[in-house]
Order: sequence, then structure tokens, then C-alpha cells
Amino acid sequence: MKPATKNEIAAALGISLPTVSKYLTYFAREGLIDVGSKLSSGARGGRIPIGYVCRDNGRFAIGLDVTAERTRCVVLNVRGEVLANRRTPRAYSRDDDYFRFLGEEVAAVVAESGIEERRILGVAIGVPGLIDEASGVLYFGRVIDNLGLSIADFGRYIPYSSRLVHDSEAAGFAEFWERPTDTNAYYISLGKSVGGSFHQRAASHRGERGLTSEVGHMRIHPRGRLCYCGRYGCMDPYCNSRVLAASGDGSVGLFFERLRSGESAAVRAWDDYTSDLAIVIHNVRVMFGSRIILGGDVGAKCGPDLEPLWRKVDDLSFLPSDSRSFLRACTVTEYPIALGSALHVVDQFRNDPDRFALPRSRTRGA
Repeated sequence: MKPATKNEIAAALGISLPTVSKYLTYFAREGLIDVGSKLSSGARGGRIPIGYVCRDNGRFAIGLDVTAERTRCVVLNVRGEVLANRRTPRAYSRDDDYFRFLGEEVAAVVAESGIEERRILGVAIGVPGLIDEASGVLYFGRVIDNLGLSIADFGRYIPYSSRLVHDSEAAGFAEFWERPTDTNAYYISLGKSVGGSFHQRAASHRGERGLTSEVGHMRIHPRGRLCYCGRYGCMDPYCNSRVLAASGDGSVGLFFERLRSGESAAVRAWDDYTSDLAIVIHNVRVMFGSRIILGGDVGAKCGPDLEPLWRKVDDLSFLPSDSRSFLRACTVTEYPIALGSALHVVDQFRNDPDRFALPRSRTRGA
């Protein structure tokens, strides 16, 4: 990143020099920028102007992904670069021992990263389930039995400001982080459960009570398979990653290896899977008119194998359609939920840095 002068900053932002000076003084005091000379005074000579550049490691954010069988914890700087990541097998349990374990995992990844604790902005925890925005309580949480829990539970032993984030929203946020061309997109997370998130200009739109994330409960086969929600025919039991993993000895990666080698069982499974997924993609496209990105365990692997899915989506359309133009696999394939959770904290800091001024007191929960 090149240094910028006060005049350059004022011109780029359309604000006055005194206002620029005020904020630069504040940012320098907070350790958020570095101050130094420009490389050259230019052809005319004279006084060398002062240059200012953002300090990537001025602050840090932590993201935690909680699943039924393991956790993933990452540390990011304000540029969104991963400084440390930690994966630990541990079965989820709704008890104090598990919440203590989460605190220990955060402490461990902070120690591994070697960052200065007072510069930690906070922790965001990605969880499956619907979170009431007013109270912060999970009002729908059957995937890992977290109904009725809140950040007061998950963050009980985390000594930094903390918040909960819906896991599919976090993964979508990571995919669209600083991608201004993706101004209107729906992210479908095809993991061991199915979720989604709708994004416009890098902002997540949850809908009433977060319902835009629950694409997995779109009814595609009335009186079909039983879903974990207790209803029949939802998308989830047809399109979660376990459906394909069953043809890969429990591994989605092995399934796609077998598919590409032409094994008949894998080919049949992919044909059935894409037929069901095409119905959902068509419905999402009609409702949102957006680009659609496939994420989760399946989205991370299926990029070279989308041809039958594109064809089926186009066949369902009531208008001329070229689904290649709006349907693709995800590009963020490593720990997207933990990454996106931490990016939520970074994004909040970028939009409201005064909230994170140093020194600041630490509180448990948020």
C-alpha cells in the first residue's frame, strides 16, 4: 500500500484538510497508521511531504466456527489476512465444560499468533441457528442443540467483546468481502446442513427474523424425506453434503474423485443431487434475481463438475437462461465460517473505529 499525503486524502474523500489532520492525529495515537516521508518531493523540489499509510497489524479480530464435531479459530489483521488458525476436534455439548473449552481455544490461538492482546477488537462466533437480533438469543437451533443460548453462554470464558453470527451468513460474507462487483448475490452453503445468505454491496440482508438464511427448509418434494426440522420434503435432506459423502466412504472429496473417474454410483448420485439442487437454484433466482454462489463442503469441491447443474437450471427457467453467467462455485474454500465471522468484526471496526479506541475495558459477552 502506497503512502498518501493529507492533500491526497482530502481530495479522495472530499473533506477539509483540518478534518483530515484531526483524524490522522487520532489514528496515529491509536497505532492505526504509520507516518513517514514520501519517497520523493517531485521534480520541483522543495519540502518533502509527509505520507500516511494504514498499519495492517494495528488491530486484530478473532473468528470461531462451532460445529457438532470440531471448532476452527482464526486470527485476522485489519486487512483480513490470516495470522493464525487452529482446528480442534471436540464434540459439541451444551454445558459449561464446552464453553470453557471455547475460551481455551481462543486463548490458544491468540498465543500462537503472538499478537498484543490489548489490540484485539473482539471475537465473532459462527453458529448454526437463527439469532434474534434484539436479544441475541438463538430462537431456532436444532443442528447442534443451541436453542435458547446466547453470547452470554458461548462467550462465558472469552475475555473479549464477543458476538454470535449465523454460520451461513459468515461464510457468505467471507466470499463477498471487498468484492464490489458482486452487488447482489445469494450464497448457498452445502455442508452437513444447508443454509444460505443474501448479500447486496457486501452487506448481509437477513430478512424478518433472519429467514433469508433458511434456504435449506425450502420445500422441494412434498411428502418427501424427513428433515431435522420435523417436516417432510425440505431441501436439506436432499442437498446436504452427507448425501454425496455416502458415495465417497464418508468423504465429499473422495466422492468427487470417484465422479471424475466415472464410477457409476457416483455419477448417479450427482445426477440425483443436481436435479434437486437445480430446483432450489431456480427458485432462488426467481425470487432474488441475483447471482448464486455454491459454498460449503460441496461448493468447495464441485467447480469442475457444474455442467449438468447449469443445464438443469436452464431447463427449468421460464425465460431464456444461461446459468453460467450467474451460478458458480465459491472461491473461499478454507475455513470460510471462521474467516467470515472475524471479518464481521473487521468490517464493524472499519465503519466505526471510535468504538474500538484504546485503551478500552474488556467485557464478557456483548
